[in-house]
Amino acid sequence: MPKLSVWMIRAALIHMGVGFLFGALILCHKGIPIYSWIWKLLELHADLMIFGWTMQLVMGVMFYAMPRFSARENRYGQTYLGWWSFYLLNGGVILSALAHWFHWRSYVLSGYLLILLAVLIYAIMIWQRIKPIGVIT
Repeated sequence: MPKLSVWMIRAALIHMGVGFLFGALILCHKGIPIYSWIWKLLELHADLMIFGWTMQLVMGVMFYAMPRFSARENRYGQTYLGWWSFYLLNGGVILSALAHWFHWRSYVLSGYLLILLAVLIYAIMIWQRIKPIGVIT
């Protein structure tokens, strides 16, 4: 498995663990009210689970599963774009989560824009690996 896939899947699992923890705290608070600030975790929980876990896991597995170039030295194409996507996605998720916690609304938008940029860069990188039927390169 390529290094980029490994790191994307590892980061996705970290986001999943933290997101599940926040979700569990929110669920416990529904049954037994603990602290009123627990509800502030709802937006963090959503960001971590949607963008940090689900999206990043799909991107990591897709990088591994998409057809590779067999005749090239670098079988996975332009991996530096994948690394940029990895850093921007995680930076965007962390920025938007912190911005939700501290109520920095303009930074929430900045975090989402970083996530969008990460997805666009990833799409450009992965699009180059799509081959027509019957082409072996």
